[in-house]
Amino acid sequence: MNHKPKSYSYISQDSITSMPIPKWIAVFNKYATNRLFLLFAGGIPPFAIVNHQGTYSGNSYRTPIMAFPTKDGFVFALTYGRNVDWVKNMISSNKGALEYQGEVIEIHKIRHTSYNDVRKEFPFVIRFLLYIITVEHCLIIDKNTTKGIIMDD
Repeated sequence: MNHKPKSYSYISQDSITSMPIPKWIAVFNKYATNRLFLLFAGGIPPFAIVNHQGTYSGNSYRTPIMAFPTKDGFVFALTYGRNVDWVKNMISSNKGALEYQGEVIEIHKIRHTSYNDVRKEFPFVIRFLLYIITVEHCLIIDKNTTKGIIMDD
């Protein structure tokens, strides 16, 4: 008997997307937990900050995430699914920035991939947790599409 946890699905504009973590947790994290993580994300791996611009508002946003370096760039697990603000903003503009270990990395290309295609890029413990919550989607940025900039202190 398969005891895999339930995956929550929501209908998006272009397709049905899976959201492994319930929406109420995503909303709570957006308005509460993320403010705490912004204090240290970007300096302590694997925590990073994605800088992106609102598609309609044009406002600048900073969203803490977990980024995992690969030999070619970075991979991000979409634990809240593909239909979240920062992902939609990054995909629509095809640009943004990643703050990682005190460095700001410009992003000029970002692409979706399935978790199964990149699961070996994650450390074992993270892979296990992503399996438990049934993550299906990831984002990839490649080094050849980024330019590193050292942040001023």
